[in-house]
Amino acid sequence: MQNNNIAVIILAAGYGKRLGGKNQKTLVKILGKPLLAHLIDTVKKCNPERIVTVVGFQKEKVIKELEGEDVIFVEQTRLLGTGHAVMTCRDVFFDFNGDILVLCGDVPFLSIETIKKLQEVHNETSADCTVLTAIVDNPCGYGRIKRNSHDKIEKIIEEINANPREKEIKEINAGVYVFNKEKLFECLSHIHLDPIKKEYYLTDVVELFIKTGKKVSTWTTPTPEETIGINTHQDLIKAEQYFLNLRRQK
Repeated sequence: MQNNNIAVIILAAGYGKRLGGKNQKTLVKILGKPLLAHLIDTVKKCNPERIVTVVGFQKEKVIKELEGEDVIFVEQTRLLGTGHAVMTCRDVFFDFNGDILVLCGDVPFLSIETIKKLQEVHNETSADCTVLTAIVDNPCGYGRIKRNSHDKIEKIIEEINANPREKEIKEINAGVYVFNKEKLFECLSHIHLDPIKKEYYLTDVVELFIKTGKKVSTWTTPTPEETIGINTHQDLIKAEQYFLNLRRQK
């Protein structure tokens, strides 16, 4: 792979309870191809220095499905949330100096144009972290972007922790980030277990970045459909239709 000073972490360890929890949801197929494979095809276009996939639930199936891909697998032996998942990758990046793009394996429609734009904003603003956001009519199930009076991101509020007013926010966290590698892993060592879900949230790193004076930027995609996560069977139906529409356009 060509080294352009960016590496990728794809989170693919969770159960996917709302899809039944019996199968690894990143392996659910759309048009004959797993969600995770669609995403990897996209990220390869930005020529990352390395692609790391975090596996856990049904790890053997994920590894087998990606056989032949130039991917490093890291096992999350205890499923303690997104922050913990990224932390398990620390040793893999001991010799890497650059930025890390973090993605969710069940969000397959992210475009290469959006990834490149996120990188561009990250570099142009000299950010330590850049968050992809989207404006949606129904933000249910997503973390909300809370901004201050200067329209700067203040924190990401997970829905389970949001109050009724915060739940009305239409700007969501797409679960896609570019982080400075050194600052990411340094801050991950300081986040705490969420008292409700008993997980370590990657979103807490964003808030810690802000509180400690690090630069956090955002970019809002004009096509929120590409941030669709596959959590329910209804999401799957919508996603298949979206994918078909994309193919027709191309």
